[in-house]
Amino acid sequence: MKEVLQFAGGRLSPAVAEDLADLLELLHDKEVRRYLCDDSLLPREAVAEMLTQSAQLDSRGLGLWMIELPDGSTAGVAGLQPVSAELEPEPILAEGIEPVIALYPAYWGQGLAKTAMDTLIDYARNQLRLSQLVAVVDEPNTRSHLLMENTGFVPVARTKGPANELILYRLRFRVDLV
Repeated sequence: MKEVLQFAGGRLSPAVAEDLADLLELLHDKEVRRYLCDDSLLPREAVAEMLTQSAQLDSRGLGLWMIELPDGSTAGVAGLQPVSAELEPEPILAEGIEPVIALYPAYWGQGLAKTAMDTLIDYARNQLRLSQLVAVVDEPNTRSHLLMENTGFVPVARTKGPANELILYRLRFRVDLV
């Protein structure tokens, strides 16, 4: 099972089936779904399937975590997951692991996304021993581009997406020779 990942000002707790209502509310927020869900209202069953797929990734240390604040409130969701099947043909993304993050708009601009992303990056590098992460961002999503830049990702390619042009990013980890 995935572990709880602590960070200053909160923690990432492995998402479980009981988080369905919170995740559904988050993904139905107009500003959140704008890029993350290509502005589609995902049905309850699709969001439940996300949690099921996350649980299936637990043994690999991947999946979704709920972003929890010290007062017990949920600020959003973050995760590490295999690149979606639609993007798998892109050579840069082949067999890649990508971070995902979504916060309620009330938490935007406070540094929480960067802190949560830094926590995932550290976990991917040091616990999972991955050699790199990849990311996909809709071209007009300026907040996510800034997050990628501020966490060390480098843009490496572009491709057509369902709604917008997509910018592909990569973050390579230094591999120490033993």
